[in-house]
Amino acid sequence: MAKAMLRLFGRPTSSNTQKVLWTLAELSSRTSFELVLASARLGPDSDLLCEGTGAKPYGVVDSDEYVELCPTRLVPCLVDGSLSVWESHSIVRYLAQKYGPDLHLGSIEGMAQCSPWMDWLLFQNFHECNHDFIDQIARTPPPERKLELMARSYEGYVKRLQKVEEQVARTGAFITGSSFSIADIVIGAEISRFSCGMHRWAMGPQELPSLVELPHLCKYFRWCGGCGSGG
Repeated sequence: MAKAMLRLFGRPTSSNTQKVLWTLAELSSRTSFELVLASARLGPDSDLLCEGTGAKPYGVVDSDEYVELCPTRLVPCLVDGSLSVWESHSIVRYLAQKYGPDLHLGSIEGMAQCSPWMDWLLFQNFHECNHDFIDQIARTPPPERKLELMARSYEGYVKRLQKVEEQVARTGAFITGSSFSIADIVIGAEISRFSCGMHRWAMGPQELPSLVELPHLCKYFRWCGGCGSGG
């Protein structure tokens, strides 16, 4: 059977795009895709914000053609034939349902176990902390970083991730139990964003805050990094 050929609009440094890229990697035997670089804030010449560097963003999202695919003009957006799907968690659910039901535990009941955790990640509004966290640590030159904002973002992350710490302590494995699923993809991508940010912070001149120990989360993160075909 021929692989499905898809198009994905986004950029690899976007955590929401990474959720879809991870899912596609898990489905690599069943799908192939073209990545179309698209962004309003970052571009090919710098990993810093274009508004601060004067660099040119990837664009695409501001075109009339793109708004027909994605009315919010954000990334990621997946095109599968004549269908366009936007919002990262909707895309991940769609890909699992159509091409890899094993990723939602193989049943509608499995999807019902995965989906609440995916919604929890959104409703906990990680964006309130990760937006400032990444903008400061990854996209702002070190001399211009605001340490107070970074510390507040760290506290926001830790407060939210305590729930994941508690859940994987209960399951002893993945979010929904013993099997890897799309719930782990979206949560794992967010933890990866946090981990990479903390590593970059540690490499810079600003002093790290007092760190909170999350031992079950650390173990879980290592599991997610080694599971599946593309994790």
